[in-house]
Amino acid sequence: LKEILGEYGLHCMGIAENGFREITNSKHEIKSVDDMRNLKVRVAGSNLLMECYKRWGADATNMNWSETYTALQQNTVEGEENPLPAIDAASVQEVQPYCSMWDAIYDCLFFCINQDIYDGLTPQQQAVVDECGQKAVEYERYINRSSDNEIKERWESKNDVTFTEKADMDIDSFKKAVDGVDDWFVNELKSQGYEDGQDLVDLFTK
Repeated sequence: LKEILGEYGLHCMGIAENGFREITNSKHEIKSVDDMRNLKVRVAGSNLLMECYKRWGADATNMNWSETYTALQQNTVEGEENPLPAIDAASVQEVQPYCSMWDAIYDCLFFCINQDIYDGLTPQQQAVVDECGQKAVEYERYINRSSDNEIKERWESKNDVTFTEKADMDIDSFKKAVDGVDDWFVNELKSQGYEDGQDLVDLFTK
């Protein structure tokens, strides 16, 4: 991935994270794919993600994050999925009493600097930039992961949020529903002119 970023003129100093995206909603606990049926869910702008939610039976809607709280409050949509810190920062837990910790999607953050600027530094300066960049992403991962337990405890006590743990979910039912979505994704990429879609999928399915 760092090599790919380099092709776009970016020097990647490290990879931080948003974390695993968990799903919240205002209707009921989500334990199996049956609980997703006809649920109106705000989904980030990804054709692959939209297709997955479609196969899970949800009514997926692409919506800007800035508009999501109001939409959830007014029941224009009934659910959303994001890492806990992102949900907490937007106070979405105030209008979403159910949260399933399914760890379905992982969000990473690339910490980059313009390659031309980086190349203009001395080797000593580059070493400092790389070292500090790596320390920054390690610290970001630490604070992101350590906040989950605090967030869960606070939501339970202050917002009366019901958590459904991954161990209590029928994860296989979700996997079965999206069986073959990788082939769909490869064909989707081909239709957009990308001939190496299968190579990309193979990287994540080995």
